Amino acid sequence: MKKIYLLSVLCFAFLLAAHPSCATKRKVLFIGNSYIYTNDMPKLLQQLATSMGDTLIYDQNTPGGYTMESHSWDATTINKIFSQPWDIVVLQEQSQKPSFPPAQVAVETYPFAHKLDSMVRKNNSCTETMFFMTWGYKNGDAGNCVANPPVCTYQGMQMRLRDSYMQMAQDNNGIVAPVGAAYKVVIDSFPAIDLYSPDFSHPNIFGSYLETCVFYASIFHKSPFGASFIAGLPAADAKLLQRIAAKVTLDSVNNWIQYGAYPYAKFAYSINSKTVNFTNGSLKATSYAWTFGDGGNATQQSPSHTYSNNGKYAVTLTAANTCFTEAKIDTVTIGPVNVLQTDPAKQLSVLNASNGIVLFSMAGINACTIEVFDINGRKLQAYELLPGNKAGGYFAPGSYFYRIIDKFSHEVGYGKFVSY
Repeated sequence: MKKIYLLSVLCFAFLLAAHPSCATKRKVLFIGNSYIYTNDMPKLLQQLATSMGDTLIYDQNTPGGYTMESHSWDATTINKIFSQPWDIVVLQEQSQKPSFPPAQVAVETYPFAHKLDSMVRKNNSCTETMFFMTWGYKNGDAGNCVANPPVCTYQGMQMRLRDSYMQMAQDNNGIVAPVGAAYKVVIDSFPAIDLYSPDFSHPNIFGSYLETCVFYASIFHKSPFGASFIAGLPAADAKLLQRIAAKVTLDSVNNWIQYGAYPYAKFAYSINSKTVNFTNGSLKATSYAWTFGDGGNATQQSPSHTYSNNGKYAVTLTAANTCFTEAKIDTVTIGPVNVLQTDPAKQLSVLNASNGIVLFSMAGINACTIEVFDINGRKLQAYELLPGNKAGGYFAPGSYFYRIIDKFSHEVGYGKFVSY
């Protein structure tokens, strides 16, 4: 198998219903201005990544008001770019300049984006440049409205920013962190959540947390939903911002990485008796390595595999190219699953109510604890459950695992449920 540079991925088995999880390490340099250093966003990102079991090593040069032109000759920026082989270097322009008329952006921004990208590639040809798509001012850019009518409104300014950052990615074979696109979803659909500081430009802590979640999804290719680090926000608001960041970034990941070389590992499968047919949906990869959890492996793009015995198997797809690697893990269940294998006298009912409310009800004579985990093996909730009573709460749409713990701290059962 080819040598993989830069990205460090550690996958390990989390033995809840034989479901695995991955811990990932990334080295990232942030080059920009106050849209990054406000609320110390890189530190928030590091804390969020840690809460998800991942590691972010970062540095930054983010003086207030700096443009890409300023950075292109700044000694600190240049020294940091050449200080080590980064996995990703994030580039951000001053907040207004990419929203200017296209001909002006072509002169004042694009050449300096290219100059910075060239330094990044010269330092290490495998480093990926990520362009930070920023957001429009809350009420548009009044100072430039007369000369540039599209920026008179938030919507018009946001569209110009999006177009310019996508063009930068295309021109430099880079990728995009779609923070501005996530801002737009919140502004359009959840206006009660204010993302702005009083200057209507910089982010407040809600805006910085949304920014953090988008960067997590963009760098680690994992959903931030369920992260225990919420930066002091109300839990319900934090979960909403996590969900929006995941949806904007990962549901359209092909848009944001289309011009770069940063791989995205993904697969689906169908089961026919004990034979599983895998469909590879990975992007930007040229080689594939599969392990099927029973000692079998394959290197085909979309293999089939037949299991000898019933059970739960952790399947890992490692998608790679000459520079990067990324792993995706899922659990395949062959044959019937007895939720309560060790204590069939207990009966757990999982009730799906409306709007994502999931309730657990236990019939039996003893109290127990229900622990709920997401598909990456992260523990989300624990409920103390008395016989005949119900307990539970809200879960975003998706699949989850649970296990049942008796009063002696023994696992007496496990299973899976789906929230709608």
